[in-house]
Amino acid sequence: MRLKRRQHFIDTNVQGSLLRRIMIHWALFFVIACLAVVVMQALMGDPNLPMVKRIQKEAGEFIFLGIILLSLFPAFMLDTIRFSNRFVGPVARLRRVLKELGSEQEEVEVLKFRDSDFWADVAQDFNKVSDLVRRQRTEIAQLKKQLKENQETAG
Repeated sequence: MRLKRRQHFIDTNVQGSLLRRIMIHWALFFVIACLAVVVMQALMGDPNLPMVKRIQKEAGEFIFLGIILLSLFPAFMLDTIRFSNRFVGPVARLRRVLKELGSEQEEVEVLKFRDSDFWADVAQDFNKVSDLVRRQRTEIAQLKKQLKENQETAG
């Protein structure tokens, strides 16, 4: 069963930080790669031309490749967001059900992650703990009831 995500940004703090970091890395890589290619081509170019002219010539020839590389950037960012949902989504769902469990609600939903999500074993572990908490709450309620009945019959 494959459930489709309704939103791309699940945790803007985590995913935004991830995107900023990747953008910085990608921009640095792009600038350094461009400079390296242009300078390398210029060094191997016509030795009769001044170096400035060779760099200008090679930079002009590199523009098309630069545009292609820049046009791929949004696709990389979108893929990063979609991929990050595989670990951000489970953590967001886990946080939500932990709040439910901590609020002493009667029923806490069974935690299930999508098939493609990371940390499926965390959902199984949480469900075991949730079941234990539910059983203990039931037992405590029964013990409180017995204690109250015993106090009423003794008093």
